[in-house]
Amino acid sequence: MTQLTAYLLRPFRRYLREEQASVTVEVVMVLPILLWGYFGMFILFDGYRALSANIRSGYTISDMISRQEVLNQAALDGLNDIQDILTQSPHRTVLRVTVARYQDVNKDGVIDDGEHSLVWSKSTPGKEPINDSNFQQSIVPHLPTMPDTGELVVVETFMAFVPFMNITQEQLFCNYIEDCNPGRVVFGPFYFETVVVTRPRIAPQLCWEHCWSS
Repeated sequence: MTQLTAYLLRPFRRYLREEQASVTVEVVMVLPILLWGYFGMFILFDGYRALSANIRSGYTISDMISRQEVLNQAALDGLNDIQDILTQSPHRTVLRVTVARYQDVNKDGVIDDGEHSLVWSKSTPGKEPINDSNFQQSIVPHLPTMPDTGELVVVETFMAFVPFMNITQEQLFCNYIEDCNPGRVVFGPFYFETVVVTRPRIAPQLCWEHCWSS
């Protein structure tokens, strides 16, 4: 090592051996990162708590609906009130119930490829009911294998989650935000959604307001 190289490296060596520091400067540098991580963990744990509550409410309400024969708007609103109690959410919750039928045999008694059809769909304020235009995309992917003329009840529970502060996260819940930039995503309000599929337990079908004999 030449004398010139040693002379140039001398300040760096002195910097590495230096053990003195300023507490004020270090706090100013590190405190924002510590606070970001501290509050971020609170938000994430609160989010998981809300998600778990929404899932439990979905399964509970689905089990209650599966034991009914007829639903109406008053009953649906009452189930939404139960959802509010189960989730303990200070924000809006939405309940949507959809009945789907599978037809494997056509009118001539010939087995074909089978198709799913929408029987009815109702929801509480906040979400539109499922219709024929979005039934195949929104409901059918969640349905298991069904027998001919079988019916299933699809219960969707939505729960608004609003973190107590917005923090910037990279690629966190990017799918929930329009025009998402993976490099800078704000962890803001969104809906937790749970889909539970069950079959009627008591009656062969779940009717809306009235059951008409075929």
